[in-house]
Amino acid sequence: MSSSNEMPDLDLPARAVGDSPRTDPLLEALVGRPREESRPHAEGADAVRLVNLVDSAVVNSSPSVIFVSSQKNKKPKKHRGHRRIDWVNTIVGAVAVVVVAATAVFTGVQVASADPASDAVEVLAADEASLAGAENSLAASTARLEESIATGLKDSELVRAALAELAATADHVETADPAALAAAVQAVDAYRTALDQATVPPVPASYERGAVDEDSLTSVADAINKVQEASTIVDEASDELRTARTAIEALNTAYTGQLAAFAGSLTAYATTQNDAFPVAGQEFRDAVTTAAAAVAATPLTGTSATSVLKTFRDAVLALREEDLRVRVIEEQEREQSQNNQQPVTPTPDPGETDPGTTDPGTDPGTDPGVDPGTDPGTEPNDGGGLFEG
Repeated sequence: MSSSNEMPDLDLPARAVGDSPRTDPLLEALVGRPREESRPHAEGADAVRLVNLVDSAVVNSSPSVIFVSSQKNKKPKKHRGHRRIDWVNTIVGAVAVVVVAATAVFTGVQVASADPASDAVEVLAADEASLAGAENSLAASTARLEESIATGLKDSELVRAALAELAATADHVETADPAALAAAVQAVDAYRTALDQATVPPVPASYERGAVDEDSLTSVADAINKVQEASTIVDEASDELRTARTAIEALNTAYTGQLAAFAGSLTAYATTQNDAFPVAGQEFRDAVTTAAAAVAATPLTGTSATSVLKTFRDAVLALREEDLRVRVIEEQEREQSQNNQQPVTPTPDPGETDPGTTDPGTDPGTDPGVDPGTDPGTEPNDGGGLFEG
């Protein structure tokens, strides 16, 4: 039986759970609640706690609001406790640090695994390809310039021969204006002399790589330097070739202009010839005019110059010959016409004689039997003379 002086049990459930004497309310009131023993966490408990911790940090991470105290309230401010840690920003920063560290490690691995010699070989191949293109372009341009000079010499030789056909010969006078023809011949001769003296820069030797250790950065670098040096030489040769080509082009321009001036002079010369030989038929006069226009419209180069200049010369010669032929015919007709217009004197009949005249062959005062050349009182000389035998 329980005594009536016993205190009532106020915390029966606590006793049932804790089953400890320190669960007595009075004892707890004196010495405090018992310290909870650490219990092993169940699987996943840390993750749950971390989530709860993050959620709590999100709720309490809002910026603090500062209120300005009123003038009426001059009480000292209550000391603020320590600011709560922003665990979200802390965790994000930690993750960023980890990512940066991982990226640096990955980049370091790439740099460490990269092969500088292999990269240098790629640069070398690119430089060599560029150099090869420049060498091919230089060789083609040099060949074109040399061909241009050879063609100019060949064509000018034909033009020189065609101009010589327009000069005066033993058979006919010149078939072009003498002064213009002399200037054209001088221009051709000067042009040919300049072409003979023209110098085409030589093409540098082609680049060859040689032996290169592609696994050695130093060896590849030396090869790249050689390519750069070869490229510089090709650039300098290209500049020299460009200068030579410019000089040849200027020479061609001047020469073409001089020949064009001569071609224009033939138009005026054709008019002079038509005026000088007006007796020839109109078709001959038109042929000369047409031939002069063809010369003016055709570049005087090569076979084309030979053809048009020969046609003009032949047209002028034909005009002159036709004019002469017509003049001869007209002169003959004129003389014949004059002969036909003179009076005709009748010829006397030899059977009729004048009765008042005698036969002129007989002298009536002489003896027909006597030789009139002999004196009748003398004898003919028998050859005795003063010397008789």
